[in-house]
Amino acid sequence: MSDAASPDAVDSPASADRVTVRLAMPDRWLEHVTDLPADTSVKDAKRLGLRSMLLRESDDPTDYYVEYAERRVSDEAATLAEIGFRSRDILSIRAFDLGHYRAFGG
Repeated sequence: MSDAASPDAVDSPASADRVTVRLAMPDRWLEHVTDLPADTSVKDAKRLGLRSMLLRESDDPTDYYVEYAERRVSDEAATLAEIGFRSRDILSIRAFDLGHYRAFGG
C-alpha cells in the first residue's frame, strides 16, 4: 500500500491551504462540516458555525467560546494553521455558562 492511499497520508500540496472543519455544538447535538482556508481565524470559524448550526445571526459570538483538542482556544484571532488544526478535526463551540465563565475583564 502506498503512502498516498494510506488514511494517515499527509494532505497533498494542492489541498494544504484548505482544511475540512467539523464544527460542533455538543451541548445542542449539532454539527456542521465545511472546508475552510487554513488561514481562517478561529473567531471567523466560530461565527460561521454559529450561523450555520443555529440558523440565525442574532446570537452574539462573544457569548460562546471554542475548544480544540478538548482545550479552550485562548486566542481566537489565531488561524486554524496556527493552532495546529488538522483536516477533519473538531472545533467545539460552547456557550459560557455556570461551569464555564468568561475571563474577568475588570
